[in-house]
Amino acid sequence: MTVSYSYSASNTFSLSSARYVASKVATDLRQMQRYYGRPSDSEITAYAEEIAVLAYGGYVEKVIYGFKRSGSWILTMEYTAVSGTLTADERAGGVYRHADVSGAAFHSYLTRAQAWWNLGETGRDAVNASLPFTRTAGTSPGYIGGHFTLDRTYSASGTGFTRSSYRPL
Repeated sequence: MTVSYSYSASNTFSLSSARYVASKVATDLRQMQRYYGRPSDSEITAYAEEIAVLAYGGYVEKVIYGFKRSGSWILTMEYTAVSGTLTADERAGGVYRHADVSGAAFHSYLTRAQAWWNLGETGRDAVNASLPFTRTAGTSPGYIGGHFTLDRTYSASGTGFTRSSYRPL
């Protein structure tokens, strides 16, 4: 007698998956807070909720958190969305801890994905209403006196973020 089995799997990026990946970003932000005093606990909670909601809908392309001085980034963690192809899920942390952020302000900049613009105004308004804060339009600061390192990947069900850090030389 021959017995055969069939197995099928589906990798669906759920809101729960998005919250899991956002928790890794929140852990990084908490480490940044420990080293540099910002962002605040309430900001971290709000940023994690924002990135979870936007990642779940596929509406975020990149988000940057960091410190800027005189209009330029001096230290950042940059999260670039990747959909359906990520296999690694690394431990959060490893935030650079030796930057001089005196006189610098904490800042965040988000670039939305094409899926966001495809929603139309009504759809965007509905998503914005579910977010913990409203972003205003602006331009991303430039970079000065540092370098990038691709240093982490956070994923669930093949979708998530790669993290690059920008830090002083």
